[in-house]
Amino acid sequence: ADVEEAGRPYPDTHYTASIIMPPHGGCSSHKHFDADAKEADQDHGATLYPMVDIDKVKGLNESKTGAAKKVIKPWDKRKDDTKVVRSVEGDGELIIHIPFTVQVKFKSFTIIGGDAGSAPKEVKIWKNRDDIDFETAEDVKCDQKFNLAYDKDGTVQYLVKMHKFQNTSSLTMLFTGNFEEKTTQINWIGLKGVGTKNKHGIVQAVYEARPVESDHKKLADHHVSKGIK
Repeated sequence: ADVEEAGRPYPDTHYTASIIMPPHGGCSSHKHFDADAKEADQDHGATLYPMVDIDKVKGLNESKTGAAKKVIKPWDKRKDDTKVVRSVEGDGELIIHIPFTVQVKFKSFTIIGGDAGSAPKEVKIWKNRDDIDFETAEDVKCDQKFNLAYDKDGTVQYLVKMHKFQNTSSLTMLFTGNFEEKTTQINWIGLKGVGTKNKHGIVQAVYEARPVESDHKKLADHHVSKGIK
């Protein structure tokens, strides 16, 4: 069951409460919601917007090249529906890769979609995997998966398992579809956490763009990271 409680708003807002959604597990089932909420310790972090390398944000299957950059914007611009990203017509899947200028401790996120039909209903998240595309996403286990609620105001925060998102240089989000439309629309992605003084790209590993079957378990188990060059 979902948990609702008073939450800490973004630093530059004036509303008093938000809905806090506990983790919906990793890419496999997970039911210990109380433990996950306790892990978050009610500290959902500050906005990570200043630490996003916006010029390097990229989308896959976006209807207009470069549109994914437009949804990374300040809180007070979250309802600007002139700057959105849409998937191509007839295909509701969308991937957005979000690099940071420094390593961060990623704690929570908020998504504002289009209308009730085109808003995304599920997201899979990978840490430090800038190689993820629609093919590799089938082979490499995500770090966490969430069912999303329709949220037109940006008041629903999703808490991640923080032990999985320490030393985060980038996030890759795969939106697997929407509620009832042929096109998925995202208006705003809000990220929260804590920045560090460590520049990204310190930890690097070499791996194949399309790992062979024997490598899949190793990649999933060890969450191989690749620094952004």
